Amino acid sequence: MGAMRRMEAAKGAIISLLLDAYQKRNKIGMIAFRKDKAELILPFTSSVELGEKLLRDLPTGGKTPLADAFIKSYEVFDRELRKNPNIIPIMIVISDFKPNVAVKGDYVKEVFDACEKIAEKGINVILIDTEPQSFIKIGIGREIANRFGFKYYKIEELSKDKILDICKSLEI
Repeated sequence: MGAMRRMEAAKGAIISLLLDAYQKRNKIGMIAFRKDKAELILPFTSSVELGEKLLRDLPTGGKTPLADAFIKSYEVFDRELRKNPNIIPIMIVISDFKPNVAVKGDYVKEVFDACEKIAEKGINVILIDTEPQSFIKIGIGREIANRFGFKYYKIEELSKDKILDICKSLEI
């Protein structure tokens, strides 16, 4: 039940971002990751309707191929930055940050290697951690943020307006 509530809050924030992007002529893309791979489900667009539809039908749960998600995200941003080097790239990752699917070998090392490339590219990254509060912390979200200078938030700390404010603070 808690996971569903957290995901609904995240989806609400993304819809708000889509609406804001549409008004400002910005673009939003979406990569979903579950089971054993990450998939580009929304190429960069300003279509609020398409984003809402994809979010409504977006399943959650299961395995976390986090390395593949970061690798795919890097590739998508790299392509977009080559086409338009003047954009201000902002990547928002919503996850429990418990990687458990490798692309080739060590899934934690793969996550850190991909994040290093993202940081070197100068992509602004916001990590939103959905791992429930507990005494035992398994996810590596905060460690990723600390190591690469990414912004890090627990989903419980955020409202959709707060997420918008964070993104706006990254824009020039």
